[in-house]
Amino acid sequence: MSCANEKAWHFQFNKLWSSKLEDSINCVVVGKPFLDDLSEENDLLIGTTAGRVLILNQTKPVECLLETKGASIQALQLYDLTGYGATDLVVGDSGGVITLFSRQQILSKRDLGASVTQIQIHKDLVSGYEIVAGDNSGTVTSFQQYDALWKLNVAEESAKLATLGMKGRRSPFIRCILSATLTDCFGMEMSCLLVCDGYPFIHFIQDGERIQSLRVPTVVRSICAGHFLNTETMKNFVTTPTKTQKTGNGATKLDSCQVLLAGQDGYVYIMVNYEIYRWFKVGFCLNKVVGFRPRCLGDHDTDLVVCVGHSNTVHVYKDGQPVATIETSDWPHVVTFGDVNADGQDELILGLLNQTIEVYQWNAVRSLAMDEGPS
Repeated sequence: MSCANEKAWHFQFNKLWSSKLEDSINCVVVGKPFLDDLSEENDLLIGTTAGRVLILNQTKPVECLLETKGASIQALQLYDLTGYGATDLVVGDSGGVITLFSRQQILSKRDLGASVTQIQIHKDLVSGYEIVAGDNSGTVTSFQQYDALWKLNVAEESAKLATLGMKGRRSPFIRCILSATLTDCFGMEMSCLLVCDGYPFIHFIQDGERIQSLRVPTVVRSICAGHFLNTETMKNFVTTPTKTQKTGNGATKLDSCQVLLAGQDGYVYIMVNYEIYRWFKVGFCLNKVVGFRPRCLGDHDTDLVVCVGHSNTVHVYKDGQPVATIETSDWPHVVTFGDVNADGQDELILGLLNQTIEVYQWNAVRSLAMDEGPS
């Protein structure tokens, strides 16, 4: 709803540049691999079906950083694995091999035995980390540079929970993994992994054990965390105030983060107090949902939600309402944000099915809404 005294955000996305590649795009990360000095403009690191990791920047031609000699690159992550200040690279391929690169040298390799589908860097509450990978057999594996930590077959856990009412065959492969810091029922922070496979569940995992699972109305294809609700929109899901809500005049975002789930039924779902609610309809099968917080937003403003899927459009929402739409030349299936031109502002990066990378700059204006009714 908008009223005469309420200011509404309006967002516009303008294409900065694009590049057509020879290889199909599987994944994209933004950063400066192997370099201690992060003052330069960031590069796009692109994992391709041809088994190559490419480096792309507007100011220089495409270069091949490394090659797997055949296996398709399925997942990439950048993180300081060694603690020496440089950004290291984690690469997972369709052959089931995860390779860790540090300072342009192979740090270690690990064979999962099945094609890698997801890689996450899971950080705990005391600044420790572990590398967590999902594969197409439905298994999640945790390890560090030289140590195996734990392994859990999530697909088996899903099969145990599945009821006779579920129709059709279910794919076991891990569709999404999220490392999140959530607030438990006692108001304490906890670090856990959220994992989804081909079953309509979201699993909570700590130290290799499934501690909780929630049923979702559809198969979840992507998850993200952020501050998406305020004290007003929260009332759509709960009638009693929560401990995480601020007080004051007007709506303010909640202190604790929320989790969004992109469904293959075209809806975005939200987890509130460990219950799943349908939030808004995008209208086509979703492949990716990403939270984004522009620097221009105030402390009490909620995050943006970027949705892509089986459509040549990108839909951007705020507070469950559409605020921008981007038309693309093909279906975007890779979405990320990062500062690629050293202007201090993150750009939107899309990887399209037609082997094109597109980079968008955004502008935001807050205007006074003079009419009442739905925005």
